[in-house]
Amino acid sequence: MNSTLKLFILCCGIGFSCGVMYLLLKKKINERHSIIWLGGVTSILVITAFPEWFDKLAVSVGVSYPPALLFLLSILVLALVVLYQSMQISILNEKLKELVQYMALEQPGLKSDEKCDARAD
Repeated sequence: MNSTLKLFILCCGIGFSCGVMYLLLKKKINERHSIIWLGGVTSILVITAFPEWFDKLAVSVGVSYPPALLFLLSILVLALVVLYQSMQISILNEKLKELVQYMALEQPGLKSDEKCDARAD
C-alpha cells in the first residue's frame, strides 16, 4: 500500500472521527453509539497503518486472500448493526403501543360512563 493511499485513508478516518464527535456534541447520537463508531474508525486506521498484521491474521485463520477476510468481517459487523437496530425498533414500537394505550385510557374526553350512556340512546 503506497503512502498516498495511507494518507487518504488517514484523512478519511480523521474526518469521520470529527463527524462522530460533532454528532455527539449536537446530541444526535448517544455516547454508547459514538464509542462503537470511534472503535470502528480506530480499527480501520490500525489496519491501514499496519496491514501486515491483518495479513498474518488472515493466514492464521486460513484465508489465502486477506481482502476477502476483511469483506467477511465487514459484512458480519454490518449484519450485527442491522440486528441491533431492528431490536431497538421493536422495543420502541412496543413502548409506543403501550403509551398510546395509556393515553387512550387517560383521555378526559371520553370516559366509560359516557360510552354506556351513548349506547342506551
